[in-house]
Parts: sequence; C-alpha cells; structure tokens
Amino acid sequence: MSQQYDPKKIEEYQLVLLKNPRSPVFAALAEAYRRMGLLEEALETTHKGLRHHPEFVAGLVAHAKVLFEMRNYAE
Repeated sequence: MSQQYDPKKIEEYQLVLLKNPRSPVFAALAEAYRRMGLLEEALETTHKGLRHHPEFVAGLVAHAKVLFEMRNYAE
C-alpha cells in the first residue's frame, strides 16, 4: 500500500518532533510513514508518541492501522 506522500510535510513533522518529542504531530508522521510502507518507522513513532499521549485518538488510530497492516491483530 505504498503511496506518494509530500516529503516537505514529512520533514516538517520530523522537525517538530525533534524540537518537541511530546508533540502530538507524531500521529500525522506515523500515518505518512504507514502510507509509504515504512511500517517499522510508523510503529516506532506511534509507540513513542503514545507514551506521552496515551489517550490521543488520532495516535491510537494511527497505531491500530500500522498494527493491522503488519497483521499484528492480537495487539
């Protein structure tokens, strides 16, 4: 499920997280990684972000989508 994603947006998200690792932008970055087929990066991003925002719905949805694509249905 590889899709084109705006590299400038990805870079912007990465810079925001670099400056503020607690930023909720992790969900958008993880979604971009997932759409590009970078599932390991997406999973790592959601794990880190959900440590700071465990009830952030967009983060939970992004995490679930990554797990689904990885066929990790149990988690």
